[in-house]
Order: sequence, then structure tokens, then C-alpha cells
Amino acid sequence: MNPKSQVFQFKHFSISQSNSALKVGTDAMVLGALIETTNEKSALDIGTGTGVLALMLAQKNATLTIDAIEIDAASCLDANLNFENSKWKDRLSLIEGDFLTHSFTNKYDLIVSNPPFYVDGLVSLDERNNTAKHSNGLNFDSLFNRVNQLLLLDGSFWLIYPCETHSFVESKASEIGLFPSQLVEIQGKPNRPTRMVACFKKIASNVKKEVFLIRNEDGNYSPSYIEATLEFHSKKIVR
Repeated sequence: MNPKSQVFQFKHFSISQSNSALKVGTDAMVLGALIETTNEKSALDIGTGTGVLALMLAQKNATLTIDAIEIDAASCLDANLNFENSKWKDRLSLIEGDFLTHSFTNKYDLIVSNPPFYVDGLVSLDERNNTAKHSNGLNFDSLFNRVNQLLLLDGSFWLIYPCETHSFVESKASEIGLFPSQLVEIQGKPNRPTRMVACFKKIASNVKKEVFLIRNEDGNYSPSYIEATLEFHSKKIVR
């Protein structure tokens, strides 16, 4: 494989992904673009992989310090390289370890994750892909419970998951004491929902709901997608 194909070029940083189990995809791009971060000071990226979400957060918020934890040693090689090659390396800290058992010294006002969300999916024969794609180790009960411990009272937890699991995910969150404040239904094409981007908080409130369209019916990128990702895509996109 051409080594260049293992690098995903963003507008203001690059992602080396030759060692990571999962490559940069639309989920990470959409989640990173939609996360709201303005006054937050500290963030945690759960299962950072290549480090793409952490880097997108660093680009969006010039004062944010970000811890990024990843259990897969090979993925950590990519994330470390990507952090070191970025202009925000002084605000990025990589932790190689298990999110559920690592002893964190801080609490956070922003936590994000593109999680292993295929709760009932078929298990991959590749153990690394299984860890990355499935929730056998990091299920939603343990995820929300640990997030609740690490999230400050007024903090926000952003994540992305399949639309068809929304009721299940929301019920698991509420059992722990986390409640949705924003729900963004991601549609690959009009009326074809694929993902949900949700922001959870410790204090229940009215839920802001919206739809985010990636591509129009003709296959071209929607104006909302182009606008949201404008500062991330390295080239002007029209389709």
C-alpha cells in the first residue's frame, strides 16, 4: 500500500494512520465538527485512536487542554506522532491505558468519544478491530458510569452512535444520571438517518433537536456539511 494513503490530510493538521485499527472516517469528521466548545478549559477524548477528535478540539478551542486515552498500543504510535506534528502539541496529552481502570487526576468540563458502539454486532475475527468496533469491554453501562465520575457538574459529554440504538443509549445514560441536552440526527441522504450525535449533561433540561444532512439526494455534499467542515477539509469540497 502506498504510504501516502496512510496519511489523511486536514486543513491545519495531518493524521498518520498506518498503525491504527480504525482509520479516519465520516463519523469522526461529523462529531468533531458538531461538538460545541467555547469556554471549556479541560477535555478528555475516550478511545482517541489516531487522535483525530482531540486535534479537532484543539483547533476549535485555542485555550483547551486535552487528555486523550487509548488502550491500543499501535494506535498510540499514530496518535503520538500526530500530536507531536501538530501546532497544538503543548495542549495535547496522550495516555496509553484503559479508560475504565486508569487513575485520572483531573475532572473535565468536556468529554468526547466516538465509541465502540456496535452493541449487538458480529464479533470480528481480528481482536484489535473487535476492541475498536464492539462494546464487549467498554459497554454503555460502564462508559456512562465512568464518564459521570469524571465529568464536572456543568460539563458536557458528546458522542456518536447508530440511530437505531438511541432509545437504548438514552435509557442507559439516564440510569446513571446523564441527560441529553442536544440531539442531532445524522442523515447520510435525505430521510436516511444513520447516526445520532448527542450531548449529555448531569442536569436535565429541554432538549435541542435538529437534523444534519451529509449529502443531498443527488449525492453532492449538503451546504450544512460543507459549512460545518470548512475549516477541517484540506480541499474545497463540493461533492
